[in-house]
Amino acid sequence: MGNHKNTDKTEDYSFQVDLRGIIRLLSENLYSSEDVFLRELLQNAVDAIEARKAAEPDFGAGQIRISYRRETKNRARLIFADNGIGLTREEIHTFLSVIGQSSKRGALERGNFIGQFGIGLLSCFLVADEILVRSRSLKEEAGHRWLGKSDGTYQVAKEPEEVSVGTEVILLLKGKMAARYHEEEVIRLLKEYGFLLKTPVEFDGDGGTRRINDGFIPWRQPFCSNEEILRFGELLFEEEFFGAVPIKGEGLTGYAFISRKRTNAAFMGQHKIFLKDMLITEDGRELIPKWAFFTRCILNAEDLTPMASREGFVADYRLSRARNDIEKSIFEYFVALSLYDVNMLKQLTSVHNVAIKSLAVENEKIYKLFFQFLVFSSNRGSLTGFQLLEAAKRGTIYYCTEVEDYRRAYALLGNGAGILINAGYIYDTKLLQLLRRYHPGIRLEVFDEASYGELLEEPEEHIRKELEELLKAAGEALKPFNCKAVLKQFDPAESAAFYVPGEDGLFDGVLTEGSFSDFLGEFDPGNFVRAEDNYGTKLYLNGKNPLLRRLSQVRDAEITRTMIEVIYVHAMLAGHYTLGEKEMGILNRGLIRLVEYGLGDFT
Repeated sequence: MGNHKNTDKTEDYSFQVDLRGIIRLLSENLYSSEDVFLRELLQNAVDAIEARKAAEPDFGAGQIRISYRRETKNRARLIFADNGIGLTREEIHTFLSVIGQSSKRGALERGNFIGQFGIGLLSCFLVADEILVRSRSLKEEAGHRWLGKSDGTYQVAKEPEEVSVGTEVILLLKGKMAARYHEEEVIRLLKEYGFLLKTPVEFDGDGGTRRINDGFIPWRQPFCSNEEILRFGELLFEEEFFGAVPIKGEGLTGYAFISRKRTNAAFMGQHKIFLKDMLITEDGRELIPKWAFFTRCILNAEDLTPMASREGFVADYRLSRARNDIEKSIFEYFVALSLYDVNMLKQLTSVHNVAIKSLAVENEKIYKLFFQFLVFSSNRGSLTGFQLLEAAKRGTIYYCTEVEDYRRAYALLGNGAGILINAGYIYDTKLLQLLRRYHPGIRLEVFDEASYGELLEEPEEHIRKELEELLKAAGEALKPFNCKAVLKQFDPAESAAFYVPGEDGLFDGVLTEGSFSDFLGEFDPGNFVRAEDNYGTKLYLNGKNPLLRRLSQVRDAEITRTMIEVIYVHAMLAGHYTLGEKEMGILNRGLIRLVEYGLGDFT
């Protein structure tokens, strides 16, 4: 057997990183906007100052200074400077030139910061081709400079000038980036991201020097009036509010402002959510309960876990705890209003009536708290849930599940006997059905064709006798239509009749002979008993109507029958019901006959 020397060897290789590709990924997938480079630089400066405080107990006040100079129309220089802990030459190599490495190394240290210097600095490549960092560490006498380029190369050199402890990041904005990030826009974004910061932030630009974060923060004051808090919210969100809810929780501070604008539950308004005084997101879906859609919140958290982009939070137990604290704070505020300031709660519910209804059908707490203030349309005008409930304790009230049914019934009942609720609007029927769950003893019924008989007024005895023969004739005339004639009286008196379809009437013109032949083949028709005179469909004749009173005096049976058929079809049209072929034939023939009868007087 020959000897075979194995020449295959396993070798180690390093990943090749395309920095331009990384930058494109940051732009398209990690960050929502190039604007974040300002937040990242601001955060790095804050973290550096906090690190120096930890390392140097006698350290005085930290300071951040941002300089902006417009050099030409298409060129501007932006400098971020801080007097934080700075970077050694080794740290510059390690943290500025190794992608993914953070200057917040230890687990203990990392818990005190939310930024990551190396990763955050990459965001500057979204707006500039080069990044110049000049830094001197607290641990060294001399400073160093690092020049990074978007092609993936960098240079490190000793800083020729004498520099103080701290760091400067210098960006050259060109072309569209210089136009986009003009001086006022940079100031606006810095204020948005960092107006809660305790470390002084100064901006030195072509328009002079100004302080970025010297605004009024209510929860940092020894005493603050409700008017001052509301004014703070109105300036922050640029709208007026009913009131302000103090938010308290573990590591959580802020306010939920109750909007005066009419909104809906699908709308999640802009909020201001901060982490350790730095703006993280304006999207409150992770924190603000869905039912509190009518609030605008400013919140500052201390211990939530930021996502890699620092534009949201990791869904962990801290986030869940904060969400519960916010929900509890807002809900307890509304409970207090129900006890001490009912008028404000009424106003709030009136503005957000439909939206609160949408949440009350799903949330028992919201239902019980807000139902009494919700508004429902009725034949007696607008009724609150409280009024509706009280009325249902004293007598039966009815509700229509369809708007069209309510309109027909209202035309007949008006604001007369009984209470009729229009529950045809979205959520109203469900809310009323839930009411019986929480108050089983109330008298609340769905309005159907049988309800007319209960609510319509019975005719006086002399009218009943006067129209007795006409009622019998109407019964015979309406038999072919499976409709029963019923005598009542109602307003307006000009309405001769009111048509109410029963369940059988709902299928008229829909089913054809043999439609259900297969389905019903195995059933014995003898099992289905139908009372001949108990048709579901009814035509209510109005005992107050002058025409019916005159018709009762006519002795020509053919004229009486024709008039009743025409009144029947007219009542269907008045109720916006679709006429079938049979009804259309009656309408045409009836009109011709009436014309013939009328002409008979002149021939």
